[in-house]
Amino acid sequence: MSIFHKQSKQEAIIYTIVWGVFFLAPLLEFIINYDPEHPFWIKNGLLDTWTHMLFFLVVFLIHNHILAPILLRQKSVGKYIAGCVIVIALFQTAQCIHKPDHGKSPARHETSVGLKPPPPEGRPPIHRHDINMFLLVIMMIGANLGVKNYCQNEEEKKRLANLKEQSLKQELSYLRYQINPHFIMNTLNNIHALVDIDPDQAKDSIVDMSRMMRYLLYESDKHHVTLNNAIIFLKKYLNLMKLRYSDNVTVNLSLPDNASEDIVLAPLVFIPFVENAFKHGVALDKPSAIDISIEKKDGRLLFHCHNSKSHAKHEYGGVGLNNVTKRLELIYGSDYSLDIDDAADTYDVTLNLPAMTADDFNKIDQRQSAEQ
Repeated sequence: MSIFHKQSKQEAIIYTIVWGVFFLAPLLEFIINYDPEHPFWIKNGLLDTWTHMLFFLVVFLIHNHILAPILLRQKSVGKYIAGCVIVIALFQTAQCIHKPDHGKSPARHETSVGLKPPPPEGRPPIHRHDINMFLLVIMMIGANLGVKNYCQNEEEKKRLANLKEQSLKQELSYLRYQINPHFIMNTLNNIHALVDIDPDQAKDSIVDMSRMMRYLLYESDKHHVTLNNAIIFLKKYLNLMKLRYSDNVTVNLSLPDNASEDIVLAPLVFIPFVENAFKHGVALDKPSAIDISIEKKDGRLLFHCHNSKSHAKHEYGGVGLNNVTKRLELIYGSDYSLDIDDAADTYDVTLNLPAMTADDFNKIDQRQSAEQ
């Protein structure tokens, strides 16, 4: 495995731009201030500047690809400090050996960045030059650490956001398959029995079931679905469930007069409550009732499900309800409410959601991703 650290594309772009500016700046200065009477000093000054910048570039490459990962990824402070001391010592030695000697070039009064002529007394004092170079290399190392740490944190945020998104998708998939396989089996058996008794109703039931399965396979994988599609799916689900339970259950459904296509919501947020109403509220030995309503009011979407209890030995609030609660928290944050009234003979669920458009939903999704 290579000892060099593989950096992100964003980090590489930042370094390329910065170093490109550093190396092009002296050339631009040379072109602007070119003087035919003193070409020797300017030319050699340009080469001298680039030579010393190469020393900095070598230190940067060693620190960026070898030393910084030791500190940020391996968390080895001792190795990092020892490596920095060695690299800076070698850098200072190289600077002393290749210190610029401007005394051999003609005097020049004009100054430019990186191309200053020496003062009349000769080259600057050694200690001043060494201190300046030392401070510059320390600043460069610090800047490199800052950029690398920032980019690493951004990568970690993206990774966590992707993990969270994958987790949500897995929960959605898990919830999608929470519709009881026995329901599908029993529904198919009921449809089979209807083939001879009422062929038309059997055909309609097969079509409803087919469309419902198609919705589960394709629509529920999306970030949001329209309220219209959610209501259509709910109706088909209720039709199939009523087919299964026949006259033992009365289902009352109240829907908004104009369920606009503009309103969207998270997929499959109603079905777990309805499924539990059938599972725990329908008694085979006596009539049962389930009341379901969806209402748009004051910019909110209100879902209510009321059912009588069968008093069978069931543990209320199964995996489906737990999953939908987690999904509501992940998707809507604090902008929703779920009230459950578990009385002796009845069970009431009221879900309050924001009546959002697709743009509103996407903005919330983007904001949550940014916060991650």
